[in-house]
Amino acid sequence: MSEWTRLPDISPAELKAARQIRVLFSGELDRYIYTNPFFFGQEKIYLRAQIARITQSTVLIPKGVMRTVEDNDRDIEDNAPEEGDLVLPTTHAMADPAMWVHKNLNILKNCRTAHADPEEPEGAEDWDAEVEKKKIEDADPYDPRLKQITKDCQIALTKTTKQCPWVVRLCGDKTEYANPAKPGATLCNGVVVVRSLQWPGAYSFYQNETWHQVYLGTGHKLEQACLYPVAAPKVMDDPEEFELGPEPTPLEEPEVVEEAKEGEGDEEGAEGDD
Repeated sequence: MSEWTRLPDISPAELKAARQIRVLFSGELDRYIYTNPFFFGQEKIYLRAQIARITQSTVLIPKGVMRTVEDNDRDIEDNAPEEGDLVLPTTHAMADPAMWVHKNLNILKNCRTAHADPEEPEGAEDWDAEVEKKKIEDADPYDPRLKQITKDCQIALTKTTKQCPWVVRLCGDKTEYANPAKPGATLCNGVVVVRSLQWPGAYSFYQNETWHQVYLGTGHKLEQACLYPVAAPKVMDDPEEFELGPEPTPLEEPEVVEEAKEGEGDEEGAEGDD
């Protein structure tokens, strides 16, 4: 069994560079990556950046499991009702895409999960930090916490059709059975599967109040239209020139000159002398 390797932390600049390239993973963490645009570092940096992008985009939870904090809508907490335990949805209810929400913060265009506080320029008059902060957030807005997957931006699978980047299916036995452990509740042997079209290989599962996530992919996002320049082919030496020769099959047959056979002239002369 191979050893586990802790991946290093990355900077926003490295995450930005990872967004601009597309490299197949080789499994060699110390391999340096050479691409255009230029990438900063080794394959382990690129792997860590892709894991961050996938995790922040594809980790889902059932609706109602968590709630936003009252004083700060950017933070979330467990949804603990005052009376009784939290009632989790049934398997059949989770087959509705609107029942799935995002758990993690979205990565902004600045390659962070939050905006830094604006710095006051020197000699500025009537400068308001709140106004400048609002300008920054309007240009690069936050996604609402616990956003439903049905509100994600649609992706274009073809030139004419767009659809939600998630596919939700109830697979297996869809029959509901009585739950002996909970009177009045039901059990379902089926499994709700949520598949991401934006990050192929990302799946979420739900069955009888339990849910899990798994990712089995290449680490690349679905690209609608992209151009990755490649290096020019290697300049080869000129091949050796071939010797020119006559055409082996000429268009006109050469004239055949018949030569007199030896002895024919002598015999004719001897006959004349007689």
